[in-house]
Amino acid sequence: MKRTQLFTKTSKTAPADEVARNAQLLIRAGFIHKEMAGAYAFLPLGLRVIEKIKNIVREEMNAIGGQETMMTALQPRELFERTNRWDDAVVDNWFKTELKSGVKLGLGLTHEEPFTISVGEYAQSYKDFPLFVYQIASKFRNELRAKSGILRCREFLMKDMYSFARSQTEHDELYEQAAAAYTRVYDRLGIGDITFRTKADGGYFTENYSDEYQTLSLIGEDTLFHVPGTDKWFNQEVAPSQAPLLDNQDKEEKPLENVEGEGVIGVNALAKMLGITPEQTTKTMLYVTDSGEVVAAAVRGGYDINEIKLRKVLNVKSLKLADEETVRKVTGAEIGYAGLLNLPKEVRVIVDESCANRTNFEMGGNQTNLHAMNVNWGRDLPSPEKFFDIKTAKEGDLDPETGQIYEVERSIEAGNIFPLESKYTDALDVYYTDEKGERQSIIMGCYGIGISRVMGIIAEVFADDRGLVWPKSVAPFQVYLINIGDDEEVLREATAIYKDLQVNGAEVIWDDRPEARPGEKFADADLMGIPWRVVVSAKTLNKNGFELKARASDETLDVGPRELILKILGQEFTDENVDKLKFVR
Repeated sequence: MKRTQLFTKTSKTAPADEVARNAQLLIRAGFIHKEMAGAYAFLPLGLRVIEKIKNIVREEMNAIGGQETMMTALQPRELFERTNRWDDAVVDNWFKTELKSGVKLGLGLTHEEPFTISVGEYAQSYKDFPLFVYQIASKFRNELRAKSGILRCREFLMKDMYSFARSQTEHDELYEQAAAAYTRVYDRLGIGDITFRTKADGGYFTENYSDEYQTLSLIGEDTLFHVPGTDKWFNQEVAPSQAPLLDNQDKEEKPLENVEGEGVIGVNALAKMLGITPEQTTKTMLYVTDSGEVVAAAVRGGYDINEIKLRKVLNVKSLKLADEETVRKVTGAEIGYAGLLNLPKEVRVIVDESCANRTNFEMGGNQTNLHAMNVNWGRDLPSPEKFFDIKTAKEGDLDPETGQIYEVERSIEAGNIFPLESKYTDALDVYYTDEKGERQSIIMGCYGIGISRVMGIIAEVFADDRGLVWPKSVAPFQVYLINIGDDEEVLREATAIYKDLQVNGAEVIWDDRPEARPGEKFADADLMGIPWRVVVSAKTLNKNGFELKARASDETLDVGPRELILKILGQEFTDENVDKLKFVR
């Protein structure tokens, strides 16, 4: 392609309201156009990148037996009512619409239900399984605040695949096949060495943990905890955590006393007022489970209660913070002064392991404005039969299994796979008949990669101060060809190498703009992030013929046409490889 044929142009600036680097660079380079917050159009250069990412994903999904389909974006309300996912309280980022007839529909948030129904129409025998089916299509999520450019959009392109298995064992085999395929995808995209399989919460999709694929990046929304020297990575939301032991504990128990502390906000302020360390304070929160049980959960000062962990410890589907009335009824105090002392017997107490091995600690006095000081297990409170891990992990914490201090990293989610068990197939009355003619449940798995999101990740993590830096596998073109000057010999050699590169399989964009200055062409080559830059000028023709530079390097080489083509193709300069080259000059 020639630049004079490309309708888009580069820009020195991005929209003032666009703060994400990936979107700023993609807009400036002419890859995307911002339609509105959370919605972007993919222009010719951007679409070429998208299509290359799609093809890599498609090839790896097909390699494990995936069958590609295309489902509708419009989804019937009734399907999602059967799986209890239409309710906004369950799924709060639906886009919903309504036909003129009054029929309510959803816009493709996810496709577990439609895929399950479709498979159920055609596959009922044990002979029809196992199955992988997938699509690459637009999804719609009603994000409260779309941000981070194309990393978090209201409309985005996604590959979602679903597996259908006859048993848990068969599902596990499919799941690991998909996981291996994901590893190959990220390797081919050029981010494999910074992308890790990470344990995470399954959200509203499943009660089990999911496996996220997280790409390390300082601008990431997620925090990862890594056990050094292992392949164990955890999202902060589920990271098992052991608090470091305190080394400043009094050995002698002090008398219990109440201290007045009205209006003190925050652990540090409370500790300062009481003259103790933050670790000697205790945070107690009251929750109500879906069955109506009241739970008092306590962690050491400096930690937050992790509701995902707490829910799993309690083995409940949902829980919520107790309201003011419940807090007053249970503790006799206003919110902010709850503790574990003298609670009603019907209140279930869950204490984090960070609260163990402490003496003379503080907690709410269950009286408004009062804090209990010098509380001790066994004397003032019965020591819990078991301490749990219900805290949100933080830097400095230990992995309970190995005792190693976690390495903590920021990251961007690049994909997610998770088990669904028979949640959707059972709810939608989709089963298979086994060899004995008996009806059996179908075990499902779900596997997602945000295609446009991955494009944003690559743009974000590889960019430098000059612009984008695309891996060769997804770059819109492999070569950015520049001619300096328009004399007859320069144009003849530029035309020849343009055709020679193409006939040998290299994709080339030729900056043939007659009015553009050399510096402008060089800047655009860098901004667009094309892997190789080739310059033809009177100066280069007086040497070997061409100047060759890799986008990720500052080194320039003076090369002839044969060496240039072989370097771009990634081949050694040998007689055998030279003989295979084609020339149209």
